[in-house]
Amino acid sequence: MNIRDRVLVVLESDSKERFLLALGHRLGISARGIFTEEVPGGLQRAQACNEMTIAIWSQVWAMKDELGSGYPDSEFLAILLEKADMGDARTHLRNAIESALLSVVGDEESE
Repeated sequence: MNIRDRVLVVLESDSKERFLLALGHRLGISARGIFTEEVPGGLQRAQACNEMTIAIWSQVWAMKDELGSGYPDSEFLAILLEKADMGDARTHLRNAIESALLSVVGDEESE
């Protein structure tokens, strides 16, 4: 199963909220690290991480909203990839996804 399929499975499961919270947390940590590096292109990468984080928090918020607004699960990863590409931050997104998936899998195994 590729990473896109794994993300989609989690987004359609009871672990969705935990995954999104972990993903947002990991991207926030990435942005903080980028800001402290002061490397060329760092500001754009940090902005991309920030935009992805905003989309993630909006998705979590939508889960709590009675109207159920938010992005369709099937399109959410593509939206994050688009935001990552605006700042050459795909590596940060991939690392955050892999870490968030591990936190969900680890949680499911302990239940």
